[in-house]
Amino acid sequence: MNRRRCLALALIVLSLAACGRAEQNPRSDAGQAGPPGPIGEAGPQGPAGPEGPPGPQGPPGPGSQVRIIRVACTQSCQAACEAEEVLLAAYCGVRRRPVTFLTENSVSCGVANAANNPLVAVCVRSTQSTP
Repeated sequence: MNRRRCLALALIVLSLAACGRAEQNPRSDAGQAGPPGPIGEAGPQGPAGPEGPPGPQGPPGPGSQVRIIRVACTQSCQAACEAEEVLLAAYCGVRRRPVTFLTENSVSCGVANAANNPLVAVCVRSTQSTP
């Protein structure tokens, strides 16, 4: 009886294994493409491209905003900035002795002598701004 059971079980297994194998039909032509799907999110930015050619030269800028005045102290030892300038710094002689401020925009080294020679003043062009 044991043999019969094994034989019956083997027949069942073989018949079930053959069930899954059907004849394959020949392929037909492909159909039309379906409508496009929704647009996806943008991907990451790619690498930078090659450098472009240089642009045209720009217009010339304003003249120098800084003016340096050197006065040889022979008779008078005074210097003054122009009306649209501000006095930034000044000194007397190679040892850079302090100056005397005559006004907001003018300075003096006092008596003309070798120790006060030359008087150097730095003026900066300023633009008037309203608060």
